[in-house]
Amino acid sequence: MSEVKLANLNADMGESYGRYVLGNDEALIGFVDTIHVACGYHAADPGTMRRSVQLAKRFGVELGAHISYPDLMGFGRRRMELTESEVFEISLYQIGALLGFCRAEGVRLNHVKPHGQLYVSGIRDPGTARGIVRATKAVDPDLILVMAGDVVAEECAQAGIPMIHEGYVDLDYAPDGSLVLERAKMARDPETIAARAVALLERQGREAIDGSWLSIPTQSICVHGDGANAPELARTVRNRILAAGYRIVALRDLVEKPPQQFPMSRAAAGESA
Repeated sequence: MSEVKLANLNADMGESYGRYVLGNDEALIGFVDTIHVACGYHAADPGTMRRSVQLAKRFGVELGAHISYPDLMGFGRRRMELTESEVFEISLYQIGALLGFCRAEGVRLNHVKPHGQLYVSGIRDPGTARGIVRATKAVDPDLILVMAGDVVAEECAQAGIPMIHEGYVDLDYAPDGSLVLERAKMARDPETIAARAVALLERQGREAIDGSWLSIPTQSICVHGDGANAPELARTVRNRILAAGYRIVALRDLVEKPPQQFPMSRAAAGESA
């Protein structure tokens, strides 16, 4: 009997601010099992955060804190030189803010996921990764950290924090494995993105923008909520993953299943060696 293939599909949400609406969270949330809510540093205000928590409660999806550098003007996509202690403090501040709304609405805070340049810096820089991990553990050692890369994985292992490895299909990767961030999110072809999602799960890697092969252990795939056609992308990606024989589950169901145990094609194994 063949092993059941598991995957998670997640989305960034709650990135509106005041009267400025970004994304269509109501249309998107029905196609994902896990969402990350902006905590005020790259997007969102208190009202948006509360409504996002209420939306997650209504749809019964996992809810996490989407933390960022304090860069509201640049949507968290500009690099900042912060010490480990400063990263710890801004992370703790944002996680705690969303946790307050979760408790007010009777919703569990499930995980933490960095946004934009904080995510990219955490993949590369041990001090940044350590600050994020320390803050996550300080709030609740049962929180899951959603990120990527060996640097963060090592910090999580040392701290005893569960980590889920994430891969992207609606962003491109640079040859060094970092994400190519867009100042304005472009619409993507749903069929192309869906095929890329299945290939990423099967091969545990994908090509960088220069054609080189990147090994990317992936348990969860992200769809960005600020994309022009995000709901259509998420629906098509979900349907294609299911058609490929995967069962889409919550992050909690993946914690005990490290990405190296996921099915990987022989071609991918050869290319990533």
